Amino acid sequence: MMDKVVLENFRKVLNTRKNALLNWLKSSEPESKKIHLGGCSENEVEQVIQEHDNALEGIKCGEFGVCRECSGEVERERLELDFTTCVCLDHYSSEQKRILEQDHELAAKVQRQLLPYSIPVLEGIQIAAYTEPAHVVSGDYFDFFSYPQGDKGVVVADVMGKGISASMLMSNLQASLRILGPEHIHLDVLASRLNELFRRNQKLISFVSLFLLKIEKNRQVIQYCNAGHNPPIFREAGSGTIHWLKPTGPAIGLKPAGGYKSKEKQFNSGDLLVLYTDGLVEAQNNKDDEFGKDRLEDYVTGNFQDSADLFLKGLRKRVKDFAGTLQDDLTILVIKFL
Repeated sequence: MMDKVVLENFRKVLNTRKNALLNWLKSSEPESKKIHLGGCSENEVEQVIQEHDNALEGIKCGEFGVCRECSGEVERERLELDFTTCVCLDHYSSEQKRILEQDHELAAKVQRQLLPYSIPVLEGIQIAAYTEPAHVVSGDYFDFFSYPQGDKGVVVADVMGKGISASMLMSNLQASLRILGPEHIHLDVLASRLNELFRRNQKLISFVSLFLLKIEKNRQVIQYCNAGHNPPIFREAGSGTIHWLKPTGPAIGLKPAGGYKSKEKQFNSGDLLVLYTDGLVEAQNNKDDEFGKDRLEDYVTGNFQDSADLFLKGLRKRVKDFAGTLQDDLTILVIKFL
């Protein structure tokens, strides 16, 4: 029988995560909720909540952490990674044990590889980035990683919540992407791997909206996977057409199997891509009006010829003039194809 103090800690964590998801379902605006769900249904999130209820019931009746094969105790460390685990290591196959060892090695590697980011210099492509926390630390995140063949990976993300816990989660995400990103040329596979790593962490009481981008200069193509993130805006220079790169899957950590998809888009000289977090479109003025997607589209249409740096500087000023003091973390990343 598992120690009562340990069981109580599991109970508290599971209740906290369950309540966080319930509150999000109840309080999120329909449009915001639709974005983060990324094509999955609220019923699927409710199934995740049901998993928590089942585990809490198991704690109550003494079945939590009990191996279904031998009625022995499931290892505590594994329950901390996956609270639905119901088989002890003695009943794992050799292949399952090998995969588990790889995950442990990856976790150790993640801790060693947390490095600061820098904005890359790419021939024929301008990149400008800006981030500003609403408080001392931020739940926003952006970063870059490189592929062996020379392509560049870009990520913009936003964690549900603020403060130190959100910042720590983003640090873990940064480390994971630095390791996993270059190994996965298909962004839907990368998103699925991140989802698997993060959703099984019983300390994770939030979810992460995430936009993954791969710039393939030789093919003049961008590949992207939008995991429940605010859709970036892409403007074609030739036709003036505006495209919103909408979610292709749910936010990371929101549901067990994300069902992520990646898409491709050709880019040409003069095209503009703007990535951002919800601190931009949800910035409010003193009349409680939001900056919104329409104002962002108007700004893109009127200033697309600017360099990436000048465009970013002007957009920051436009938002600041509109909202004054920021209520949420703000991150903007501008990519101009020359």
